[in-house]
Amino acid sequence: MKKHMVLLHDVRFPKMLQKDTPPASPSMDEDIDEDGLVYVEDVDEVIEVLSRNDTGIEQENEEEKMEEDQPIRDDAICTFTKHQGSVFCGSLSKDGKLAVTGGEDDKAFVWSTISGETFLECTGYEDSVIFADFNKDDSYLAVADMSGIVKVWKMIDKSLVWEYNMGDAIWLRWHTTANVLFGGSVDGEVYMWKIPSGECKILQGYGQRAETGVLMPDGKRLAIGYEDGSIRIMDLKSSSVSALISSDKGHNACITALDCHSDNKLLISTGVDGKTILSTSHTGKVIGMLQNLRSDTENNEEGSSSVEESKENWVEAAAFCKDPEFPVAATGTLAGEIFIWDISKQVVRHEIQQESGLSKLVWKETTSLLFSAGLDGVLRCFDGRSGRLLQSFLGHTSDILDMYISSDGNSVLTVSDDWTAKIFSISDIKV
Repeated sequence: MKKHMVLLHDVRFPKMLQKDTPPASPSMDEDIDEDGLVYVEDVDEVIEVLSRNDTGIEQENEEEKMEEDQPIRDDAICTFTKHQGSVFCGSLSKDGKLAVTGGEDDKAFVWSTISGETFLECTGYEDSVIFADFNKDDSYLAVADMSGIVKVWKMIDKSLVWEYNMGDAIWLRWHTTANVLFGGSVDGEVYMWKIPSGECKILQGYGQRAETGVLMPDGKRLAIGYEDGSIRIMDLKSSSVSALISSDKGHNACITALDCHSDNKLLISTGVDGKTILSTSHTGKVIGMLQNLRSDTENNEEGSSSVEESKENWVEAAAFCKDPEFPVAATGTLAGEIFIWDISKQVVRHEIQQESGLSKLVWKETTSLLFSAGLDGVLRCFDGRSGRLLQSFLGHTSDILDMYISSDGNSVLTVSDDWTAKIFSISDIKV
């Protein structure tokens, strides 16, 4: 059975059907109120009123039709349209000239970010493609689907050099400095392959889904967030756990996002429990809880309805700013709240409410520019220092599900539920 990636539930209500009404009996004439009758001499006046009303309705309908016919502004410099379904993932080559995108049609495409022309079509998958990315120097491309089929192509000649079936997959990551590929499974095991030889090492599972993983900046450890809320820091050389943040000390529900500070010491994690937590990667000690959406709402005077709404809201994205002179982190919720955190003081620096929920947050290089992938199809850029919205990029007609900023910081790739992928230029944005 094909699995689908779903961010939001689409709820539709059935239309109410009008019951058949029997014709009126002739005897009903006796009950007619004469005050409600229209006499012959009033007919012209009534017709004139009805005519005016009909004209007004026609004008309103024409105006609505004109609004619908107006094309949506598209700020993209290139749009790729060959996917036959939602596009779930994407990334860019280091020079930004090639993009790779994968989606619901069980395919991945490599294409030119200038012309949109297809460079390579990756097929042979049995389910939605959830990972597609180039390695450290663009020499290899790895593509994987939800069923766990992983394939690697050699880019210089477009040849398939390795493939493997790991079972149901949740995420994959390339090592940043070596030709090593990681994969997290539903069973909780994490695979580590050398490419292209395929030499494999398996990091032990713990009976919980390995929901997300992030490579530490030192390249020697991998932080893994699990379904029960626990986080394990794995030493890659020994395949052992170097630090543990258990579910009774940190999160008590599924980890949704995880990131590591460039200092190799600090972790930020978020979960379905509504918590945002700072902890240390070396000891697993919880430094502080930045936020608890459940507790914050329960203490609010708005009442039980807000508490119920909070249960459907959690932090979906988290990322440390890479500027060493600007020690902040950003988190974003399904309800569209973006929080800029002062890490040293563990307080909110800015709280931003955008018009929709979001799927991902990414800082541009070592700047204070923060990009948000909106579930309303809008890509937004904020200044992390002031919290000000700098620019909105339009073009998508449905949820943005993933985004990727080029290494040179000049462009952004976005992929969407609307079956398209787009390239936006961001080189002119100034703080």
